[in-house]
Amino acid sequence: MKKVAIITGAARGIGFGIATCLARKGYHIVIADMEGAAARGAARKVDGLGVACDVTQRDQVANLVGAALRRYKRIDVLVNNAGICPFVNVMEMSPAMFQKTLDVNLTGAFHCTQLVAKEMIARQIKGRILFITSLAVNVSSAMQGDYAASKAGLHMLMKSFAIALGPRGITCNAVAPGMILTDMTKFHWEKPENAAFIKQRVPTGRIGTPEDIGHAVALLCSDEAEYINGVGLIVDGGHQAVCA
Repeated sequence: MKKVAIITGAARGIGFGIATCLARKGYHIVIADMEGAAARGAARKVDGLGVACDVTQRDQVANLVGAALRRYKRIDVLVNNAGICPFVNVMEMSPAMFQKTLDVNLTGAFHCTQLVAKEMIARQIKGRILFITSLAVNVSSAMQGDYAASKAGLHMLMKSFAIALGPRGITCNAVAPGMILTDMTKFHWEKPENAAFIKQRVPTGRIGTPEDIGHAVALLCSDEAEYINGVGLIVDGGHQAVCA
């Protein structure tokens, strides 16, 4: 029986890279995204199911879980990828903006994980739950106060779920991407000076791709990874290994 994976925020970028890699591994794919049309379009590319879902709204997450179960009858993998980063100075950020980042990046993952895990437990599925964090778990900037706080919180939320769900045979881990080239970041990383920075600071000599993150997720979703639980895997080409 083919396994089923839900990936949030997966209409494009890292999320779609993850969806593509898991589809190649033979998973049925459920793509969730705020933009329903984009979710459905991306899902067609991997012969999957696209569902409009705002992860901050628990009723919409419940609808996502229900749609996946109606189509495929089971859920084996959840990838909490949905996230935002407004890039506003922490001294100028409004309370509403700060809260929205926490709601999407952190509380949304709580809703998804809790509701999916309950279905895994009910069906006695030894599932895999992944949290896409960031290098911002350990480092930040004045422009990422909300983002870094949410991702650090997400890392610890992962650990809490790993402890709670481990006895049920459900593992929870995080993948922390480094610098990744997506449609939204091309304008920045393809500038000559920034491309030179990558060559200088990343030992592998290149920027990462969404598929690089997808491969890491696939590894942690595999049967061989059943004893890996509660850890954060940095996927950055060795960037954090370089001394400042």
